[in-house]
Amino acid sequence: MNTRSVFPVFAAAVLSTVLIGGCGMFFSEPGVQPPAAEVVPEPINTLLPTQIRIHPFTGMRVFSEKGDISGIDVRIEAIDAYGDANKAFGRFRFELYQFKPNSSDPKGLRTAVWNVNVEDFKTNRRHWNSIARTYQFKLAWNRPIPVGQKFILVAVFQSRFTERLFAERVFVSER
Repeated sequence: MNTRSVFPVFAAAVLSTVLIGGCGMFFSEPGVQPPAAEVVPEPINTLLPTQIRIHPFTGMRVFSEKGDISGIDVRIEAIDAYGDANKAFGRFRFELYQFKPNSSDPKGLRTAVWNVNVEDFKTNRRHWNSIARTYQFKLAWNRPIPVGQKFILVAVFQSRFTERLFAERVFVSER
């Protein structure tokens, strides 16, 4: 048997194995890891976020003059490899939990979830505060907010250029 007659059979076997067995990695099957982040060349990769931080100015606010729209004014810093606040292109997910005192895991019942996509240039620019070098998200919440109640805010940032990043902050609602 010569090499020319074996190669098409071998190539077809490899191709079918990849197509049949490898397709699961692109779908959200349990136990299958998603594709790794896209490779960004050096030194540009040092400007991508390596962590996110919920800024201390985050808190409960009233958004309308009438007082009928309230929620959480979230400020997020996307911090690069140099430790500087920078822009980020991706998706943010915010989860609000009730606070459980005297617990090893203080996250109680999840009370709200918000998703904000800042991959689009206009949306990214609308949320970016160039003076504070933070993203600002006004997350409306239609439930009454008792003054003095503790909450835990979890922020998740996901981008095709970075690993998934997490931040968490406990805060107390104010007037």
